[in-house]
Amino acid sequence: MVVNGGILVDQNLSTSDADISAIGDYVVFPTPYATKRVRIESVQNATDQTRCLAARLVGKGAPYRSLPWFWSDQGSDKLQIVGLTHDVDRTVLRGSPETGSLSVFCYAGDRLLGIESVNRAADHVVGRKILERGGSVDPKAAADPDFVLKTLLE
Repeated sequence: MVVNGGILVDQNLSTSDADISAIGDYVVFPTPYATKRVRIESVQNATDQTRCLAARLVGKGAPYRSLPWFWSDQGSDKLQIVGLTHDVDRTVLRGSPETGSLSVFCYAGDRLLGIESVNRAADHVVGRKILERGGSVDPKAAADPDFVLKTLLE
């Protein structure tokens, strides 16, 4: 097996040894949501990879293409992140740090890469659906507190 910052796997979660697959916190894998291979240490990623590998082992496989998303409860605050924001060159704030309810929409140009939210679950949920569909949110709309993000799903 090849190791470089983790166990290298292909889009089917196979290592360089065709008889060995790997999943979880220690794998480095290609994803359509980044320009290079990534290593993601999260429960959701490990769970999604497990489902993908199990499907392949019973002959119903497809490449691993799950949208990365994360969450963490920090006291009374809920942090939620969707997407990968390694190549961000622009951010747009929605909400207010003063109120403790905000989302940061992260862009490469005008392309939405991810959303990092604190106590704004609706932004996270809608953002996940938009990114899973390959969509985006216009930065001006993301910054407008009166714009209803859910309308982008209709």
